[in-house]
Amino acid sequence: MMRILILLAVWFAPFTVLAQNTLYVRSGGADSQDGKSESSAKKTLQAAITAAENGDIIDVGPGSFAGATINKGVVIQGANANYDIAKWDVPTVITSTLTMAASASSPIVTLVGLQFGPIVPLAGTCENANITIYNCKFIGAKPISASGSKWAELFVTASVFDAKAEGAKPGTAASASALTGGDVGIMVVRENSFKNYTKAALDVAGSMQIFRASYNEFSNCNASADPQQGAVRCDASKIEQEVTIENSLFTGCAPSVVVSGTIAGKTVAVKRNSFRQTPANAVAVKNLAPTALDATCNAFNVPTKDKDKPLDMDVIAASIRKLVTGSVTISPTNLNTSDADGDAIGFEPEKDAACATTLP
Repeated sequence: MMRILILLAVWFAPFTVLAQNTLYVRSGGADSQDGKSESSAKKTLQAAITAAENGDIIDVGPGSFAGATINKGVVIQGANANYDIAKWDVPTVITSTLTMAASASSPIVTLVGLQFGPIVPLAGTCENANITIYNCKFIGAKPISASGSKWAELFVTASVFDAKAEGAKPGTAASASALTGGDVGIMVVRENSFKNYTKAALDVAGSMQIFRASYNEFSNCNASADPQQGAVRCDASKIEQEVTIENSLFTGCAPSVVVSGTIAGKTVAVKRNSFRQTPANAVAVKNLAPTALDATCNAFNVPTKDKDKPLDMDVIAASIRKLVTGSVTISPTNLNTSDADGDAIGFEPEKDAACATTLP
């Protein structure tokens, strides 16, 4: 509970304390310089963090930079921070792990506009840390593991996760997962794209209050077709209040969502998602828990017509039921698969059709 209380205090803190000075890091800089301008930039991220105060912004230019130990609250922003991620210029590439220091006192850390290659991007036990990852790229990166982290919040948004490294030779093994574990007060994963993971892109388990995955897109995840895995796999046993997987688009995942553990007595829901191109002999939603899983209002993208002739509702219902296993409540469902958000990340069903069809 301590982590949640601190998190709430952070949310209501005045924003003026969150941004004070800017320190610059450039590939042509020198750590002996003060870092207070581009012309006097430091060369390494570690030197900038050492010189920074809580709330400072560390502006890192294009190029490759070693990671560092983060022992205070800072914003680390790359050359493409806040730019359209599909139109990035020369990136800021972090070449070794950013490690949260156990000695840091409830730091507020933001990572924005950074690119990570085949490394562990972020690690470290740091009690009550509040971490935001925004507008970043993870290309062939190893998983971020939150197990044992003791972070208050991990908020991941507007980022791209691709398990296959750029320029990888055919047959090169892709990363298994993007994010694993738990031991975070609140974990929110929103408006990201995940593709090509051999196992679960999000493999969540451990002690936390809330896990919420909203408005994400998953393509070709659990490519190994391991029936115990999924694009999102969640063991809810130690999650105290809520597990919500919502408004996301799953394409070619086998399975898409797997839920296990204790789900009674808490909010556990898989709702308003669209499951597309589910591979043959695979399911979209699997519940391994003994209690029924709420998976209503989803679009399973099954045929509703034979040529121009509408299919009987019992035929449609039978097709949908083949895409779930375990104790899963799927009715009412959404047979209209139109995405009201268009090209936006995630899936937003048409309001007049969402959760409109009751199955026999």
